[in-house]
Amino acid sequence: MKGVAVVIADLHEAEVHLHLELLRIGERHEADHDVAHVTRDLAAWSARHVERLAGEGRRFDLDLDPAPRSTNPVAAGVRRKSSELIGRRHTPAVLLVNDLRQVYADASLVHLDWVLLGQLAKATRDQTLLAVAEDCGAEAERQVSWAETKLKESVVQAMATP
Repeated sequence: MKGVAVVIADLHEAEVHLHLELLRIGERHEADHDVAHVTRDLAAWSARHVERLAGEGRRFDLDLDPAPRSTNPVAAGVRRKSSELIGRRHTPAVLLVNDLRQVYADASLVHLDWVLLGQLAKATRDQTLLAVAEDCGAEAERQVSWAETKLKESVVQAMATP
């Protein structure tokens, strides 16, 4: 079962990272209300995933923090103010594309880890862990899908419009 514990610990770390990245993107692009609201919702999903992983981790003698860290309030304020000042000009669109590329990569890794955890749960016949992996994995897949869709939309706005 040590392999399961390693995957849970790695996935926990990846979900914490994704949670923070989604919050930062929402703060940086506060002027884009769609991005700001959706990233907060997606970050909340990752926060729940972190909590569930911490719960499952206890069964494997892991001491994982059930609450993901939040962004630094001062830095968050600076990102929000920058977003207000920049507004919706061409430059924010390019920055958004870069941010979405990163969140797509991070979310894809998280989704893959959920798939791997699900495979391990099946192999070990751990129905509780399998249910968590399937529930959270489905949400992780939707995070990837949102990032890909928003990236396709944003790249046109950023690169093809004057």
